[in-house]
Amino acid sequence: MRKRGVRGIFAMATYEDSNDDWWESIPCHFIWDLEKKVTVNFQTVRTNLDSKLETRKDVDWADSACDLLLFRGYLEVSNFIGVQRNFWQAEQFFQAADEEAMKSTDELERNAYVTVAAADRLWVLRMKAISQDEVNTDERASLLRVLGDSWMKYQDDGESREKINAYINTVAAFAVSRLGLLRCKEAERRYRHAMKVLGQSVKSSWCQSLGMLIGRQSKHTTVPSLQYPDIENEIRFYKIALRINPTNDSARCDLALALGRIPNRVQEARRIIQQVDQKYCEILVKKARFFRMQKEYDICLEVLTEGEELASPTANFYHQFALVYKDLTKIAHHEKDWGKRVLYREKVAHYLNKSLEIDPINASVLSDKAFFYSMTDQFRDAEKLHLQIMEILEPRPFDLLTAQYRYAGFIVYRNQKRMNEASARAFEDVIKTACSILSTMGSLGDDTADNKYVLDSKERLEEYYQTNNEATKLQDLQNRTSSVGF
Repeated sequence: MRKRGVRGIFAMATYEDSNDDWWESIPCHFIWDLEKKVTVNFQTVRTNLDSKLETRKDVDWADSACDLLLFRGYLEVSNFIGVQRNFWQAEQFFQAADEEAMKSTDELERNAYVTVAAADRLWVLRMKAISQDEVNTDERASLLRVLGDSWMKYQDDGESREKINAYINTVAAFAVSRLGLLRCKEAERRYRHAMKVLGQSVKSSWCQSLGMLIGRQSKHTTVPSLQYPDIENEIRFYKIALRINPTNDSARCDLALALGRIPNRVQEARRIIQQVDQKYCEILVKKARFFRMQKEYDICLEVLTEGEELASPTANFYHQFALVYKDLTKIAHHEKDWGKRVLYREKVAHYLNKSLEIDPINASVLSDKAFFYSMTDQFRDAEKLHLQIMEILEPRPFDLLTAQYRYAGFIVYRNQKRMNEASARAFEDVIKTACSILSTMGSLGDDTADNKYVLDSKERLEEYYQTNNEATKLQDLQNRTSSVGF
């Protein structure tokens, strides 16, 4: 280890004494703009990835875990909000990805993963140089030699370079697909391009991911319903995933969930879900979602109970428990079974708290807990949570808009379902966020719910201002919304 000025560190020996910065253009996590248009929380992404890695102890993965390990390493040193950089931890994940890459019998696939890992590690070395004013020059030289073998050797072989780029595209797609709705189209494009280039080398997990991306985007283009546009295309990719790897129970669950939304295919979906044998967290959550969607709550609870002894249950696992008991609470209320209603409410609170122990800033779980407080007339606690959620979502305008709308609705509910000055201010915040999104991005996207929230907020405010003879505020509202085309 040598200590040098930062300017001198990266002016040392490079591959074949070429341009010092030649490696900076190599595709890797540091040049994919992964911090842009993110609509998910960093900690939730990290927790979900760690849970997925845990399943490797119980299930032999047919596909490489390099894409997951590389993204997990990048998260440790990224610019996502809430990250406390851990260079050592990042290096452990990158080294694990290198070891995983060596298992591949396909030279081009192996070199693609090695290339991304080496480029990621060089960027980390640069970050360490800037923050600590020191670098392991031997390690840097070694990484440059690795890139010479894994990347530069194919620069004159167009076909091989195209295939390596395709494999690298799947690494990028894996990361991008976990950043929220606004990045789904990019992830879909990357997977489709890679699959077109690689043909018979396509992985089951890529087809499954593509199906999920198609479904997620399609669900947000219409008023929410059981069946949605493009569902058949989503189903097609799950079936391809299962043809490639018949043991992919995760894809089997996704297929059943999609089919279960089509009324005349529910029995087909049921037969498929009954074929699922694996019992790790992700699988149990998906099975529980299927039976909850079919309102078969006893079976749903049986499935989830199997997972309570898992070594590392996720926040989403406990959240599913809470959602089941939330549904059962509504049923007990409708049937006027007050004893069960009390019992189920206690279960809801218990499992929401267990979920938040694992992921304390999971906005979805916090939102359900705020709703729970509202339904039990704990308005002060509910408001506190709503404010916390909006603070968490401040950097994510689309999610913030939803949280603001729910907060405004809570204030109306608390005020015996009547508008007042406080709720008007809350709905104004919805309009303000919507105008900001429209002025910077030109659209609220394809999410019908967001458009509905803004329209409802505007209509409520217009009625409130008209009722209270506040013509100036009414005109200002109409001017602001019309100026951004809403």
